[in-house]
Amino acid sequence: MSDKTKIEQQSLNTIHALIMDTVRNADSGHTGGPLSSLDFTYVLFKEFLSFDPDDPNWKNRDRFVLSAGHESALLYSMLTLIGWITVDDLKKFRQLNSITPGHPEFRLTPGVESTTGPLGQGVGNAVGMAVAESILRSRLGSDVIDHYTYVLHGDGDIQEPVAQGAIALAGHWGLHKLIAYYDSNDIQISGKIGRSDSTNYREMYLSHGWQVIEINGHNLDEIRVAIRQAQMEIEKPTVIIGNTIMAKNTFSMEGLASTHGSPLPEDEIQSTKKKLGLDPLRKFGLPDEILEDFRQSFKYYRQDVSAWKTAVERRNEDPEFNKNWQLAFDSKITLDIDPYEFGDKVATRKAWGRFLEAYHLDQPFIVGGSADLEPSNATAGFAQAVGDYSKENTLGRNFAYGVREFPMGVINNGIALHGGLKVFGATFFVFSDYERPALRVRALMEIPVISIYTHDSIFVGEDGPTHQPVEHLMACRTIPNLIVARPCDANETIAVCKKAFAQSESPYAIILSRQSLEVHNKSPEFYDKQVSLGAYIHDECDGDPQIILMASGSEVELAYSVKKRIKNTNIRIVNFVSWELFDKQESSYKSSILGSENSLKVSIEAGITDGWQKYTGINGLNFGIDSFGTSAPGAHAAEHFNLSADFIASSIINKIKILL
Repeated sequence: MSDKTKIEQQSLNTIHALIMDTVRNADSGHTGGPLSSLDFTYVLFKEFLSFDPDDPNWKNRDRFVLSAGHESALLYSMLTLIGWITVDDLKKFRQLNSITPGHPEFRLTPGVESTTGPLGQGVGNAVGMAVAESILRSRLGSDVIDHYTYVLHGDGDIQEPVAQGAIALAGHWGLHKLIAYYDSNDIQISGKIGRSDSTNYREMYLSHGWQVIEINGHNLDEIRVAIRQAQMEIEKPTVIIGNTIMAKNTFSMEGLASTHGSPLPEDEIQSTKKKLGLDPLRKFGLPDEILEDFRQSFKYYRQDVSAWKTAVERRNEDPEFNKNWQLAFDSKITLDIDPYEFGDKVATRKAWGRFLEAYHLDQPFIVGGSADLEPSNATAGFAQAVGDYSKENTLGRNFAYGVREFPMGVINNGIALHGGLKVFGATFFVFSDYERPALRVRALMEIPVISIYTHDSIFVGEDGPTHQPVEHLMACRTIPNLIVARPCDANETIAVCKKAFAQSESPYAIILSRQSLEVHNKSPEFYDKQVSLGAYIHDECDGDPQIILMASGSEVELAYSVKKRIKNTNIRIVNFVSWELFDKQESSYKSSILGSENSLKVSIEAGITDGWQKYTGINGLNFGIDSFGTSAPGAHAAEHFNLSADFIASSIINKIKILL
């Protein structure tokens, strides 16, 4: 055995032991999968992955996405070899306040590119990163952006339809710098794969336009050849299917489903270490010679990074490149759009379309698309102006997602995670249910993806209850860190869009109407200031308010109609454009908006009423729809559900009589 082969095998055995010790020490986690994926991941990280040892966030690094997030002990072991985390961090695996949680989390751990969490989403994240790399390479030049995106997935990932939707788009787009490794070990938590699946995934990948390479996932030479072959492909993405053995090289538990989601027994760990030629009683052993061997190429990586920085500095001497570089990575929105006139009747989705068509001229690094609803989502003008992204047109900025809401969501997450592009996705609001898991993980990561949801209420009308979002507004509001905004007219819509696209701290869900709404007598400057407050006085009364009408979106207009019907009463109208932004305000401001306990607080919104009570209190009134919708013209549907000015006004008057 050569010295190279010897140190290589010692390294693999050492990492094998680290993984077993990490999971066993936590008394929780997954062992079998990390051991079956170890050989590929070690070769990739040591010999092929391009990164800056001194900066995990180097812009031109290769991306590695662990879609099989339960294999986190494997990734953490690699990050320890690099030096971004320590053995002490491994000892805190799955513990409170550690940087080695059960599933890797973006921003928490250096070197973690995405919070993949639930299976399947990481595949779509990787597709998004590869799309972002492709567009930025075309726009900025391959001397500053030119890298691969790798994703490791398992049998569980590929069974999730969201992964298959993303795979279809990756093949359709010809993302040749995307390389997937499929750890095919024929085991999932419940046992053999054959219990639930007989899909030929080789043929599935081929049918979607991928290069497919099948190897023995434990043969290091086959792994090396496969990665090189994948890197040489210039027309399509590649999947390397590694046929592997669950819990490879354990003493007596190879191939057992019981190793999937559990630590190995202590006696099994000791016997395995002995089998591998290691001290069976030593825990978390990581000899210096293993680290030195793994890091022997770091000096070349540093030279590559230095050359890249020089290239960027040289390119930045060109004013045009410098402008684009700043727009990609440091831009803030400074956009002037002609306002709509008071009294105009405009659907807020149309105002979004006007914003988008103006913004893409000012910001050439905005990308996005619609889930097959371009005319309805008002993105058709954008699509026509910037062109569809495709293998033939990598300068295109519109994504024709087809009917794939969930894949759209996870791909957009990957685009945002990559950096350099501002991204949105659009569909009907009712289909936010299909995208919700991506919304949740997006909010967990606090990445600035913008979701545009049109057709926001029962005013969709004749399409009926299947297409009328009733519970969706409140459901989105329950997701922590997600900013939900429902503007009341066209000018406020533009103000909300400007705010959403100018920031980089939060995802936004902007909820827009299908039907036309009257433009209120408020200036764009007023809205630019007020939307940041979340809720604000839209119409004030003389003296202390006896009644406070709270509404969002189209129901702000309804609140004005209600106010006209209640005579000789001090009534304030509050526009609740965003609960989340309002809740961030100082308590003194919130009190000034919500008034005293003596005022009757009334909510009006074309959705379920549960939740409004935190603002209206136990004695307040909440008008909305606490059932599914109905198939009828929008105005008739509103009458059916008592969302009319006459009904609401009379109910308020009767309530006041009772209180008096």
